[in-house]
Amino acid sequence: MQDIIQKIIEIDKMAQTMTAEAQQLRSEAETSIRKDKDKLREEYLERARKRIAKTAATEEGFQQQSLAEIEKKYAATADTLRAMYEKNHTQWVDQLFKKVIGG
Repeated sequence: MQDIIQKIIEIDKMAQTMTAEAQQLRSEAETSIRKDKDKLREEYLERARKRIAKTAATEEGFQQQSLAEIEKKYAATADTLRAMYEKNHTQWVDQLFKKVIGG
């Protein structure tokens, strides 16, 4: 009888040890998962930041190119208007003068 009680106590101690080990493993796994999750999150955010920076740089290039094209068109239009003015300003002044004085 004493042997049976001793065996039950030994089995109980083994079960407690196994339970403690399982809980320790579970705790370690949870910690590892949490760290992995945080690491993956940071990696994802870093990749997103790099993509945003790359996209912003590309968009900046497109904007600069568009601005240069607009400025070029504006300069060409201004040159055309200046040339027309130089060529016709005397005639325009005469026409305005005649219309104003009624002649």
